[in-house]
Amino acid sequence: MQKVLTTTQMAYCDKATIDGGIASVELMRRVAQGVFDGRVWQGSVAIICGKGNNGGDGLALACIMIDNGIYPYVYLCSDKSKDGRYYYDILQAKGYDKIYSIGECNYDFDIIVDCIFGTGFKGTPKQEYAYIIDKINASSAYKISVDIPSGLDGDNGRYSTCVKADETITVQYAKTGLYLNDGKDMTGKLSIVDVGIGLHTHYVNAVEVQDVALLFPKRKFNTHKGTFGKSGILGGCGNYLGAVKLANMGLCALRSGGGLNVILTPQSQANNILGAVVESTVIGLPDEGGYLTFDKSELDIALRGMDCLAIGMGMGSRYSENAEIIEYIINNYPIKVIIDADGLNSLALNVEALKCAKADIILTPHVKEMSRLCKKSVDEILDNPIDIAKAFAKEYKVTLLLKGASSVITDGEEVYIITNGGAELSKGGSGDTLSGVMLGMLSQGMPTIESAYSSAYLTAKVAKDLVEEYSEYGVLPSDVARAILLITKR
Repeated sequence: MQKVLTTTQMAYCDKATIDGGIASVELMRRVAQGVFDGRVWQGSVAIICGKGNNGGDGLALACIMIDNGIYPYVYLCSDKSKDGRYYYDILQAKGYDKIYSIGECNYDFDIIVDCIFGTGFKGTPKQEYAYIIDKINASSAYKISVDIPSGLDGDNGRYSTCVKADETITVQYAKTGLYLNDGKDMTGKLSIVDVGIGLHTHYVNAVEVQDVALLFPKRKFNTHKGTFGKSGILGGCGNYLGAVKLANMGLCALRSGGGLNVILTPQSQANNILGAVVESTVIGLPDEGGYLTFDKSELDIALRGMDCLAIGMGMGSRYSENAEIIEYIINNYPIKVIIDADGLNSLALNVEALKCAKADIILTPHVKEMSRLCKKSVDEILDNPIDIAKAFAKEYKVTLLLKGASSVITDGEEVYIITNGGAELSKGGSGDTLSGVMLGMLSQGMPTIESAYSSAYLTAKVAKDLVEEYSEYGVLPSDVARAILLITKR
């Protein structure tokens, strides 16, 4: 897994490395060397330097370029940092005369290197810096940001004014803000330069393909359908049967590893489901007007032998009735349970029910659903998605998959980020497909945290692969569901 740090964690590691005997100016030189070595420098180059150590990286880069016969224009936004002045003095000692105030910059270059703000920047840039950032963005130059696009929050990926980089070369470890919220849109191509900063703190895990491949060992020959678990999908109502069909479509639960699947849906709608399934069993439960009603005895019969259950897809907006069903299941059945969609909105009526649960639970909210669950505003969650998700998971003893540009998954202890998602998944029904895949992972005995991050990664990968055929506009959740049949080969 790729190690991803918050800005506070990164600052701690940086300080520990300096305290261990590597001077700050030497780290600047290593950063600059890594940036220089990372590409072929052709055409005119401008390096725009702020006052902090990020600006010092830019001045160090100028020194290295000059030593290699490349003569950049250096623009200073303000006074130098103490360590930045070290490289400024070297430039002065060389008699280098292409150093200017930022007010003299016309932004007409082939390459602009952004060294204005580092990862410690928070809030809104002052007007003079916002003007510089806007001029950089308006330029036709290829834009390289060192460590982070200036103006981007290094923890949460939000911004008011920010450099939109074509390429970001970050130092030692990726920062969470490069992946969350708008981070991926502003970062461009991301690469990481190793400068010898040690890892002295906890970190977030970015899931990679090899991490997921480990979860799919070759199966033994001497197995049967019961070996890989019995899973159930509980949901649907008169107006929203498509959600259940998507979760089951292409046999998501079965293709991703499960052995036997049952669909539990309103009795009056069961025939409308039957035409969409072949391998799965459909059980009709008591309903009223096409919406599920709570019936303990019928639920007990339907759940007999169940190993895991996904609840909520297309369940409808009768939240009180849905909540009664959900609370009964999680409080009485020690099985693995995914709660999604309408199930989450129903659970939000009494989220404290989670504290009494016997079930091992995965919640899969998007930000608005998370807002209802944790009683925090959407902005509060977007400002601090990792800490809020982690605190909620810890308090309620659940695994939480917070959906977003990069989904955050946590059990309250470890945190994982799924970085390979894209706009192709921003369609109604993608979450239903994801729940079906996750259900298949759970049914074969995979732990909840691994089921959550592996299914999220693989669903995103399948969708990304389909972009080549359909474009990010044209990929449908049903396309992803059908393509899941190849999921364990990816």
